[in-house]
Amino acid sequence: MIKRIAVVALLLAIFAGAQGNNWSNYGSDQPTASSDDHVSTQPAQPSPEPTLPNTRWSISIHPVSLLVFTTIFGVPWVTFTVENNLSSRFSLSSRPELMWASFADGDIFAYGLYEGVRFYFNEGHKGFYVSPQIGYESVSVDYDSDYYNHRSSSSGEASAFIFACYLGLKIQSGHFVSFTEVGFGYTMMSSNDIDDGDADKVAESGFGIDLNYAIGYAF
Repeated sequence: MIKRIAVVALLLAIFAGAQGNNWSNYGSDQPTASSDDHVSTQPAQPSPEPTLPNTRWSISIHPVSLLVFTTIFGVPWVTFTVENNLSSRFSLSSRPELMWASFADGDIFAYGLYEGVRFYFNEGHKGFYVSPQIGYESVSVDYDSDYYNHRSSSSGEASAFIFACYLGLKIQSGHFVSFTEVGFGYTMMSSNDIDDGDADKVAESGFGIDLNYAIGYAF
């Protein structure tokens, strides 16, 4: 969730350092229908609506979070969403996350996993949906620090459980899928092996908002 940005920023500081209509021109010499011409009285048949491929799975990547963490923090955060369609309106979703980086003064590693369900208001797994989810995230660092001219190695870890509900919009065109969702949830965080002052900041729990955008492939 949004709080993960604050967690990563704090831990980094520790070791520091998106046919038009075709008009035909008719001249005045065009023949006009006479009264003897046969005029059909049957209504025109409507064109069949295009159908989506019969897909059961989809996998999507979150490009925005990858771009933000890479450009701002210099740390790639890779997130995928895997969806398994169970019925015309109901599906299961899994969202694994992974982040890692090495710096001159230490290493950082993080991972997370969100599991949930989606209920679509329309059939076909497209349009608006609601999705309750539960997630777990963990961030750990190993870093070197100077203390009274003595250099020592330290480590720290912060973890969180997240309970959230999302409202999203999914669009599918052929096998291409994309979705945007906003979630509101509660995060319970804890930390260990971090200085007391930093631990209080990292271990804060509370409500938060999460925004996600992803593009992918359905099969």
